[in-house]
Amino acid sequence: MDRLQSLRAALAARPGEPVPFDVLAAEVWPDEPPMHPRAALRTLVSRLRGTEQVITEPTGYRLVPRPPAPCQLPADLPDFVGRREEIARLELIDAPVRAITGLPGVGKTVLAIREAHRLRPEFPDGQLYVNLRGFSTGPSMTVEQALERFVKALGGGPNDDYQELLRNRRVLVVLDNATAEVIEPLLPAAPGCAALVTSRQDLPQFAQVTLSVLAEQEARELLKGMRVDGDTGELVRLCGRLPLALRIAGANLAGRHLPDYVEELREHRLEALEIEDDDTAVQATFDLSYRKLSPRARRTFDFLGAVPGPDIPRDLAGAATDELVAANLVQQNNNRYQLHDLLRLYAHERATAQDRQTVFDWYLRRADGAEARLQVGFTRLLPSTSDSVAFADREEAMAWFEVERPNLVALAQEQPDAALVVATRPFLLLTGQYGDLRTIARAALDGGETGQRAAAMRVCLAYLDWRSGEHRTAIEHSERAIAEYRAAGAQAPEATALNTLAGIYHDLGDLARAREHLASAIELYGPNGMRAQLIGGLGNLGLVDLELGGLSSAEDALRRSVDLARGIDDWQHLANGLNNLGVVLAARHRHADAEAAFSEALDLARQHGLRPIEMSARVEYAELLIAVGRRDEARDHAERALELAGDDDLFIEVDAGLVLAEVNRSVAEYDEVLRRAADAGFRIIEVRALAGKAALTQDEALYDKAIERAESAGLRYRADLVRRLRSGTS
Repeated sequence: MDRLQSLRAALAARPGEPVPFDVLAAEVWPDEPPMHPRAALRTLVSRLRGTEQVITEPTGYRLVPRPPAPCQLPADLPDFVGRREEIARLELIDAPVRAITGLPGVGKTVLAIREAHRLRPEFPDGQLYVNLRGFSTGPSMTVEQALERFVKALGGGPNDDYQELLRNRRVLVVLDNATAEVIEPLLPAAPGCAALVTSRQDLPQFAQVTLSVLAEQEARELLKGMRVDGDTGELVRLCGRLPLALRIAGANLAGRHLPDYVEELREHRLEALEIEDDDTAVQATFDLSYRKLSPRARRTFDFLGAVPGPDIPRDLAGAATDELVAANLVQQNNNRYQLHDLLRLYAHERATAQDRQTVFDWYLRRADGAEARLQVGFTRLLPSTSDSVAFADREEAMAWFEVERPNLVALAQEQPDAALVVATRPFLLLTGQYGDLRTIARAALDGGETGQRAAAMRVCLAYLDWRSGEHRTAIEHSERAIAEYRAAGAQAPEATALNTLAGIYHDLGDLARAREHLASAIELYGPNGMRAQLIGGLGNLGLVDLELGGLSSAEDALRRSVDLARGIDDWQHLANGLNNLGVVLAARHRHADAEAAFSEALDLARQHGLRPIEMSARVEYAELLIAVGRRDEARDHAERALELAGDDDLFIEVDAGLVLAEVNRSVAEYDEVLRRAADAGFRIIEVRALAGKAALTQDEALYDKAIERAESAGLRYRADLVRRLRSGTS
């Protein structure tokens, strides 16, 4: 064993722990230690850091253990043929991103997988793979969905950053069937990582290999590998040397006489196999393959085309899938089935209206059953189906939603329906998937939903518009939903809409209206048995009382809310209530109690994946940390809140920006917050920013403006706070 290997073995014997310098020296040089062992160790460690993460500690060196290496690569095809020139060109590329492009069905994915398997030894920390479905009939996979999959494979959770997880790793990322606009955010930025991209689009910004059809001899070799005997010259020509067409033709020839099959090709629009119109060529090839299936397999294949998402679960796929897999028409990945983009289009056109209804009903019944198990205190905006499928517990329900979310969202876009949106809403809100919820709620509303079904979509959109600063449309959606529910006598969903409207007016600083709507909602909670909603309403009432200057009544309301939530194990409202209680306790200068409340709120939010509450708690906790002089911790929490918010939550984005302005003591950052808060109508944030800038610049006119803006909205607590800040007694 050489010196470098001995050093690594000594460090690896105690992973994650510092190994003393003298112990390392004894292991590396057991017989004749060098004259200056520390210097010699430094040299070896410097070399080892080329492949490992080694931390220098006061007493020695510590090896950071490698996390488990994921391998998501599909299996390499055993009958791969040809592409010698393209493979040689790929081997010569010395760039972090390699692109393989070309027309549909030309074999881009097959070559990429072959190349990825060749590169595996160079990337010992993992190989990630995702089919982005950039050219499918259904919705493409979004950047967010792909990142979520990658983060999970790398061992991260919903709050972890993809690029951070790649740091100090050598990972290969394969982006299959990509469109140009989604590639950049998914590329690994960490040194030592690389990406392999396939696309039908030209990608000149990357080192690119463009595929054409197979050479004549390569096409013959492919058919020979599929045990097609005889003179295949005419078959190759009729298939246009397109790999996908050749593979399907080879599958059709299993147990068939070659001349008979070629004759059949001639009789069925053989000109469609010309490369001039590859879609038509593939269509004709699919027709031939389809007709050779058993009647049961044809029916199954047609049905699969009714599923608009990326893959099909085994329970839905039905019978005869083994025959479809054997015919190379369907790919199996554990307990799910996938179709090539063009095969999906072909199947989609064959699916019947009854197939689509069956798929919709299958997903709605399970979404209703999973939603019932989430136990998160959201009001049911529409009645559930009478025959929903039961789930064993919350964990099983959450896992089902996580796996099926792409299909649910795609289905709700293809077949817009308020019931499916309502069933999916709690999961999407809990996990912060605001973009998905907005897309499907808008699709249902635009699709012609009326009455209470339209009102339910407006409740969804009102909340999302509120969080993104679109207060005018949020108020309009809320008021129209309230009117519809009130006319129908539907008090429970009416109360939900009232509560949302109260929250909007609270953030706008119109406390009188906020308290009015909140009181109306609370009046409806009791008679309708809405205990969880009552807990949330009391918490919101506490926040309104805080802004009105009633700190004692605010604390009382919030403590009652927290106690009720704790009593029924309602962790969502408990986390939210503790966060709000922390705000009130901080306002009362009970800093230790406030920190305890924020810490518990954050623990619950992280434990249960409550992204919106975690964002809010981090910002509020950061304000407390500034007050007690722990500015670096405050910055960390604010920056993490910004990462979590992304582009989905303008309120958190502006609020966290205010914290950073306070931490950085930056006039320019205060000005940016003031601009954005004024544009969005965030009155409370505007007052806080004016006061903060006034304190930084000692500008009396800004103090006056902050007080005027607070008092004009009835924000007595904020006005008094500005006065105390001005006098130096805050």
